Amino acid sequence: MPSYEMSLIIKAALKRPELSHVIRRTCDSLIGKGGIIRSMENLGLRPLPYKMACHGKKQTEGNYILINFDSSPESITNIQDDLKRDVDIIRPSILRRDEDFVRPCLKGPCLFNELPNPDHERRVWKRRVLKKVHMTRKDKERLL
Repeated sequence: MPSYEMSLIIKAALKRPELSHVIRRTCDSLIGKGGIIRSMENLGLRPLPYKMACHGKKQTEGNYILINFDSSPESITNIQDDLKRDVDIIRPSILRRDEDFVRPCLKGPCLFNELPNPDHERRVWKRRVLKKVHMTRKDKERLL
């Protein structure tokens, strides 16, 4: 089964018990459709990037929830239909996850697409060493 990431924006007017009930209802519908929940993350209450209308009411804030799950591709349309009918969810979106993102700096040296200049690095290193040692001008010319 492929992996998916579901992001939910839930109404900000809901108190904590009601919010947990909405999340539980969403997870139960996922499991009922044959999905397997891998992880869930609550990103908290945040302002929306723009005013969103949901079921006849305009919203300016929302609770952001991320749910990672595995499911069959055929059941995704049923899950999306259930989420769109839920009156407490402002904006549901489901994205397919191909692979986990690994930060580029964790793989190796972090170059940010710049080519290293070994000559510049050598000159900078020599300046630092000479500055620490306080060598005379003749000694500096001999090293360079």
